[in-house]
Amino acid sequence: MKLLVSTVAPYAWVKLDKHDRPVDKGQFIEAAFLNTYPKQIHSVIGVAPSDSTTFHQVEVPTKNRSNMLAALPYSLEDRLSEDIEHLHFTVMDWTPGGAVQVAVIARQTLSDYVQVFEDAGVTLDAIVPEHALLPIHPDCDATIIKQAEDQLVVKREKYSSFTLDQDAFDDWWAVEENRGLRIGVNDQPLALELKSQGGEFVSHWAIGDDFRSWLEQVPEQFKGASSLLHGTCQPEHLKPNNRLLNMGAGLALAALLVLGVSNWLEANKLQIQFDTNQQAIRGMFEKAFPGEEYLDRPRRQIASLLSISEDQPASELFQYLLGIGASVIPQNGAELEELNYRDQQMQIGVSAPNFASLDNITAQLNAHEDIQAALISSGTRDQRITGQIKMARVGAN
Repeated sequence: MKLLVSTVAPYAWVKLDKHDRPVDKGQFIEAAFLNTYPKQIHSVIGVAPSDSTTFHQVEVPTKNRSNMLAALPYSLEDRLSEDIEHLHFTVMDWTPGGAVQVAVIARQTLSDYVQVFEDAGVTLDAIVPEHALLPIHPDCDATIIKQAEDQLVVKREKYSSFTLDQDAFDDWWAVEENRGLRIGVNDQPLALELKSQGGEFVSHWAIGDDFRSWLEQVPEQFKGASSLLHGTCQPEHLKPNNRLLNMGAGLALAALLVLGVSNWLEANKLQIQFDTNQQAIRGMFEKAFPGEEYLDRPRRQIASLLSISEDQPASELFQYLLGIGASVIPQNGAELEELNYRDQQMQIGVSAPNFASLDNITAQLNAHEDIQAALISSGTRDQRITGQIKMARVGAN
């Protein structure tokens, strides 16, 4: 079973059975009460408030997924009120070479949601935007939800919804094209008001004002939702909560140490780290020099290849940045996906298990006195967090 619960207080929740149909619902005043919920829950899914996330469609003319993800934040930069380095981007749908449907949320906001539940002893397996759970009536073009006195949600298509205050909504309603839509409205007085203002095809739809009532009436709406953390929240991608399993693994490790095998473990750990670093360096090499044969002499090979370029000092700087990056990335459970070196700066694209890994990589790079690193953007793909990190040597010229 799954528990869908609001990421902000009061913590409204609904329990879904194995067929993703609601079987119970309620509300907690504090997140700590989540730990008292019956044990049959296999996945806990946070529901982010409608006003925390925005949906956008943008054209990115590439069929390469990595290139699309790298270009996506900059394609949306002019539409967003915050700097892209403070935002988290999740691809909800993508047509290679064409349109990308993307959800955008502040990184700090998303991190805060996760932290509230972690502090309560609950691990979130996914977080979905609330308006992704909002259905559109089969006979309508749009749904309008009045959630508060001065907050309305308008949904046109699966990935086309937005939250407006009353003034902004009045501006939206003033557009003749919008007044001609077939619209289902959850609030009857509002529906009557819109009809009197030219909304000929407006009707009252008693769908409710939050995700619990939406899923009660249209339970299949959950199946189309995507996670801001993983890019999907389909059942086959959700993993059971493994806190007890992790505790057991920790006790087993402690038992091994008591048995006196710590030296062996340390040696084995060092060998694994060495192998991981070698793989990271090889990956960096192959991405920087596609088509070149890797001869297991990366430093000498890279120096030779770069010496062909017009800027010989860049060869040494590239090697230096490469070495630091190759040591830091695997320590944080991350993998290199992309590498670019230009104007004496290296930009690396990595996939990591969580936000903390991206922050740790950036912090560990900055721990070097002569390195300046910054996380440019983050996103999600295939149940992993992706990030673009730019690094340079301080004083390099």
